[in-house]
Amino acid sequence: MEFTNITSHEMIMGIPASSLIVLAVAFLASLLSSMSGAGASMLTTPVWISLGFPLPVAIASNQLNGAAWTLIAARNYLKGRTVDWTLIRLMIFWGVAGAYIGTHIVRGVDVHILQRVIGMIIILLVVVVALNPTLGRTETTPLLSRRFTGLLAFPLGAYESFFGSGNGLFTSMMLSKSRGMPLLDALGSYYVIAFFWNCFAVSIYCAAGLSDSSLMLPSTVGSILGAYIGSRIGRRKGESFVRALFIVLGGVLGAKMALGL
Repeated sequence: MEFTNITSHEMIMGIPASSLIVLAVAFLASLLSSMSGAGASMLTTPVWISLGFPLPVAIASNQLNGAAWTLIAARNYLKGRTVDWTLIRLMIFWGVAGAYIGTHIVRGVDVHILQRVIGMIIILLVVVVALNPTLGRTETTPLLSRRFTGLLAFPLGAYESFFGSGNGLFTSMMLSKSRGMPLLDALGSYYVIAFFWNCFAVSIYCAAGLSDSSLMLPSTVGSILGAYIGSRIGRRKGESFVRALFIVLGGVLGAKMALGL
């Protein structure tokens, strides 16, 4: 996608054309991500960069969008379900510690190489899910303790803070496997946790002067609308639908990242 010829001076119905593009892209990204956990930033980041925003500013905006829409998605998925708040608190704590590290990684590591490695991991994860059709369909006996599962949030929080695409896949599958959660419960729990991780990360980015309201405002509005609709669809359709979307979008995301596209 190429938007470099669009300027903030072009207006559509009195609204800057670039703002409408940002809103529409954010809507579509959060709509798909809230149904699968595949990660909205895989779609938004290249578009924000093509519109002329620097990578750190694009990431900061994605973090704000995530903080806004994950809480809405969490509410829709977890309404009327039993929530393991002890585990969620542990994962928030260790994930925030990881997020602090992650906000520094983005400034000192070749992100493109890291994305290729993570892309290959996502492809492997998708294959595992595809070959285990019963994973995440019903509640099963936990394999790991809450304490150990909480520690696993450290690397997940680090990744969430600087890119995050596919983190919903990682975390929800990890919760389904380690704690025996049904997929919708695991995805909803991830969105609660990600809200706090994102809030912490965006505060760090904004304190570093990496905020831009012309990107953040329309993208946040689009993200909220997309996540509200997407998470309601995901809850209504159930585990089978979310799992299928998980495999399809996860496969696309993994291939895109692994190939550097």
